[in-house]
Amino acid sequence: MIVIALVVSWNGWRDTLDCVQSILGAQRLPEHVLICDNGSMDGSVQALEAWFSEKGFAYTSFPSPEALLAGEPLRTRIGIVEIGENLGYAGANNLGMRYALERCNADYVWILNNDVVVGSQALRRMLELAQGDDAIGIVGAKLLRYDAPETIQAMGGGFIIPVICHDTQLGHGRASTSFDDTPIRLDHLIGACLLVRSTAIRRVGFIDESYFLYREETDWCIRMRRHGWKLYCCAAADVWHKQSRSSGFRSQLHDYYAVRNMLRLVRKFYPTYLPTAFAYFATRALVPKLLRLEFARIEAVLQALRDFALGIGGRASAHTDEVLFDQYLGRGENLVEGGRDAGGGKAGGEPRRSGRETRPR
Repeated sequence: MIVIALVVSWNGWRDTLDCVQSILGAQRLPEHVLICDNGSMDGSVQALEAWFSEKGFAYTSFPSPEALLAGEPLRTRIGIVEIGENLGYAGANNLGMRYALERCNADYVWILNNDVVVGSQALRRMLELAQGDDAIGIVGAKLLRYDAPETIQAMGGGFIIPVICHDTQLGHGRASTSFDDTPIRLDHLIGACLLVRSTAIRRVGFIDESYFLYREETDWCIRMRRHGWKLYCCAAADVWHKQSRSSGFRSQLHDYYAVRNMLRLVRKFYPTYLPTAFAYFATRALVPKLLRLEFARIEAVLQALRDFALGIGGRASAHTDEVLFDQYLGRGENLVEGGRDAGGGKAGGEPRRSGRETRPR
């Protein structure tokens, strides 16, 4: 069985190293780990190559997507492809999936944000769940907060409430012991950690790149379910998520894409709910900012509503790499929940506490 792990990186190479080290320290290794660098501006590729060389890890570098897709399948455990521009979450993962399916004939693709650290048994347990039911298209993991490792971010994902334009995060904020190891069937899974069956990808297609940021994996999950595939959280698979400084939470960028793309999702899949969803979500997105006099964020929401009404998708023309870098990484350094350029934790050995895995330190 061939499993290809995909790690999309955009700046923040230290977090990418944390992630890759945790993958390589697992009980069940993927056959290959492909790092897809999304046009980083901080010398990430050079830093990763230097670290792998220093530590004696064999790796293969591909200078472009064309070189990746035209080349031979990986013979080293680790590969790095320089995409050369920021294609977003969907575009970079789609490139990696094309390679995994077309060049490696993978049975599963393991999609990981570079700001996660995986438990040593995560992949093995996720594979066991997927292998037990051929109708399972995607398996998610128990996502735990990196800065509060006994606290749940989400049990894989949650449920979709289209009438109010909302997707829930099951178990958010609860203790990690609140759930047993019983698998949970869900409406959507969070894109930080997804084990995807290659047969499902071939039948459903790749991730929609027109979102650029946020909700693209939710779109994919809905399409998977509408093609008859099941989505499950493997509650026994622990993954710690820095959740993430580079997402620019509470920034104007976050406001714009979160509002525009959730409304696009409702219009695409639940059009009868669009009037109520639009009214609810617009109110929810605007009123708190009005009360706090956050005028720049109000303008971002209004621009999102305008662009949604005009049918504008993809990356907004004003959001250059410099703007993304400033609002994702620069602004994110002050966020409580950690992030992709945090550097930090030693990946590898995993001490145990209370009979469960604990976050690598």
